[in-house]
Parts: sequence; structure tokens; C-alpha cells
Amino acid sequence: MTTPIIFFDESHNTGTDLLNPNQPIFTLASVDFNQDECRDLLSVFPTTQASEIKFKSVIKSKRRELLKFFNSPILSEKRVKTIVVHKRFNVVTQFIDIIEETLMRRNGIDIYKNSDNIMLANFHWTLTPHYCGEERFNNFLSCFVSMIREQTAESKANFFNAVRNLHDNCTDENHKSMLSPYIYAERCIDEILNGVDKKLHIDPAIHSLFRHLIEWQKQLNESYIVIHDKAKPIAASLSLFERMTSSSIPSAVIGYGQRKFEFPLKVKELREGDSKEHLALQVADLIAGATRYYYSEFFRNSNDSFTRDLKKVGIERFVFGAICPRDINNLQSDTLKTNKHDINPIDYMTKNC
Repeated sequence: MTTPIIFFDESHNTGTDLLNPNQPIFTLASVDFNQDECRDLLSVFPTTQASEIKFKSVIKSKRRELLKFFNSPILSEKRVKTIVVHKRFNVVTQFIDIIEETLMRRNGIDIYKNSDNIMLANFHWTLTPHYCGEERFNNFLSCFVSMIREQTAESKANFFNAVRNLHDNCTDENHKSMLSPYIYAERCIDEILNGVDKKLHIDPAIHSLFRHLIEWQKQLNESYIVIHDKAKPIAASLSLFERMTSSSIPSAVIGYGQRKFEFPLKVKELREGDSKEHLALQVADLIAGATRYYYSEFFRNSNDSFTRDLKKVGIERFVFGAICPRDINNLQSDTLKTNKHDINPIDYMTKNC
């Protein structure tokens, strides 16, 4: 029996530079098409001397062909998967994961249960700039990213100055209490940042790949091979993913609610591929690029004709996950309910990897 092969490509990965104003959205796409299927999909584009078909080229002059590509009947949610990351919002999720989750865990509180981390992120995203000022909030985000990327005494001091500026100028006492963990964190920040990789920890590519692997694992229920286009964060994290697939790890179903998954991961092999050789990488590039274009315009509240056309051909249907702001009024009913037997995935992976 042939081992399934999943192909990955990304769009607008700026690494840990999550506040790059020119590239606000990151996407990662994955597909499982064979060479013949890819030739058929790519045949809508006129033959050129170019050895590869890339989104950055076709978006300029082949938009009609790109829409025809997305109308292909073989493009389905089972064969194509994308994840979308709103980078600025991702900074919010990261300061909660790195600082607040660490402090809460010390007190025996698991903020991942019932999706409390998601609720916290959206409350901070919506209410902190409202009660503390947009400019102060922006400075807080910028100083947090700098602290993670540099981890110097100066960057830490700048971050906590930004924290105190938020806290002291907060106009709502209840919301001010949400900032208290970040005031407290100053006394133990070195311990909190111990093990936080400057170059990789907040890079969305790694988390996004992990989410994709879980999604394909649930669908295939068998071991599979992963081939990704050149991506420095993934290449740098190969040893981590290898540990996550080790047969020496005790098997368990971990996670909460609908996000439970089997561990270790069933990835037989993870390697880099050449898009000239693997046409599926070109297909993934087109899907990742078009998805990123669509959601970049979506979050800018743009309504240009090509964005509307992408919506009409159903580009949203491939998105199985997203890290992006949500309406805080609708969060309570959408949390992931858990029970006492659920296993914290971070605890389990840290213990066994």
C-alpha cells in the first residue's frame, strides 16, 4: 500500500517579525495531489518558459486563470487544507501563552481548559486598546516582540515600562486587574523566558505545521510523509518534530474538547522538497498565496473585485483553522468544554519529548 504524501507551502512568513506592517497575514497550505492531478490543475495556466508557476507571478497577469484553477472539481476540503494567522493578533496569543499561562500554571490553573486562553486573547485585543489607548497598546506589543527576539536587559526593561504605562493609564478597574499578571511577571521574567527560543518560539510557521499534521492525521488515520518547500523555521525544528514522532513515546489521546488528537504524531518522514520536481508544491504555493491575499484584504475591510471573486470560487472552504480576532460577544458559546480526564497537551509533550 502506498504511503500518503502531504505537500506544504507557506505565504508571507516573516519569522518572529510579527508586526511587519507590509505582511500582516501568514498562511500555510497543504495538499495531497499526485503529479498527474497537479499537471491537470496547473494546465489552466498558459505554457511559458518559466520552470515554475508561483502565486506572486500569476497574481499580476493571470488572475482569470487563477480563478479557473480554484473552480477545479478536484479541489476539495479533504485534499486541500489551509491555516490563517493574523500576525498582530498572534502577538497577543503569544504574550498570554508565554507569560500569563506560565504564571497561572504555577497556581494550578490551566487556561487551555475550556479555551480560556482564546477568550483572554480576544478580551485583550478588544478591550486593552479601548481602556488603555491604542498607541500604548501598540507599544506594548512591539516591546513584547523585541523582548522575545532579543532577551536583553534593555528589552526586558522596555517591555515592563510599557506594561506599567498600560496599567497606570487603564480607565477601567476591572480591566486593570487583567494586566496585573504582567506587572508581577517582572520579578521572574528570566525564569519565564528560560527555554523560549529567540528565533523560533513565536514564529507562526511551526505551530501552523503542527496543526496541519494533526488535521491530516485525523483524516488519514495512518502514517504519512511530509514534503515542504524551503522554510527555515521548519528546517530548524526538524529535531523537535522527529521527537514528536518517536515510537518510544507512550501513545495517548491528548488535548481538550474537539482538539483531542493521538500522540505521538504519525509522520513517517518530514523532508524538504523542490517545487520544480514536486508539482504539488506549486499547487500549495498558489493556494497559500491566494488565501493570504484574500484574508489580507478581508482584515483591511477591502472589497476589491478580485477579493470578491476569490470568495465566489470558495477559497474560504479550505480554511480549517485560524489565529485571528473574534467577536468577544460570541466567544462564550464557542469554547471547548473539557472533562477531568482530558490531558494537557503541553504537559504531555514536554514530559515525553
